[in-house]
Amino acid sequence: MKLNHSTRAIAFLLVTPLVTSLTVGIANAATIAGSAAEVSINNFSQRPTETGTSTNTNTQTIANSGFVISEAKADAVFISNCHELLAANLSKSEVAGSGSNYAGLAQSQATVIGDFDIDAQETFSFNFQTVLNLLTSVDNRQSERASASGNIFFWLINTVTNILLDSFQLASSLDSSSGLSLNLSASNNFTPTNINLNFLTQGSATSMRFYTSGVYSRTFESGTNLRLVEVKNNIAVAKSELVSEAEAVPEPTTILGTIMFLGFIAKGRKLKNKLSEITSKI
Repeated sequence: MKLNHSTRAIAFLLVTPLVTSLTVGIANAATIAGSAAEVSINNFSQRPTETGTSTNTNTQTIANSGFVISEAKADAVFISNCHELLAANLSKSEVAGSGSNYAGLAQSQATVIGDFDIDAQETFSFNFQTVLNLLTSVDNRQSERASASGNIFFWLINTVTNILLDSFQLASSLDSSSGLSLNLSASNNFTPTNINLNFLTQGSATSMRFYTSGVYSRTFESGTNLRLVEVKNNIAVAKSELVSEAEAVPEPTTILGTIMFLGFIAKGRKLKNKLSEITSKI
């Protein structure tokens, strides 16, 4: 895990406005899995007292007969020291392989966190945009498999009581064997204003792009120490079904398992210094 406030990351995110795409520069005769997601949050009603970001990537490959490439990338930024506030992050995981005995896994995760002090009878709000892209393409459906999954979560948490107040969840998976699954759920204070799903099958390739935008708004009856957490996970797996169980790349864990390390930050401690373990009721 790393904290990431670099100028490079800021420039990269600002010139890439929710157009996350999947491209693997290899020959067409390959099995491909890709998952990419991007989130932008702006128009905050209040300025945060503390901000933080984190990114994680992981790749694994086995190629006993053939080849496999695994790539993972993640960037995140929370700009709070200028007139316009912006939180944004992206993560991308891609695997491509070919042959009779190979396996590849790519995982990426990006997180932004902001702490806000909300007064009694004050309304806290922000605008958000999300995009999730999934892609699978299988060269030989009899012996190869590709799967891609992605998750985007928003959590609004009372940091004094560690109670989850509001949440937004987008989760989807695309598998060359079982097809597409998609779930979108949100608490009442999230109001989607635009939802757009594009699903395309062409030859051996299947792709999905799911876009949402909307507004979060909540008026607090009493003063509240509020934490906004937005986190995404992207997982891609491509493999030959002939790979033995003993040598296959392990299946990726779920988002709820991998997110546990992100944690809550003790009251009064700088987010940039330490991310402690989650103790909420999520």
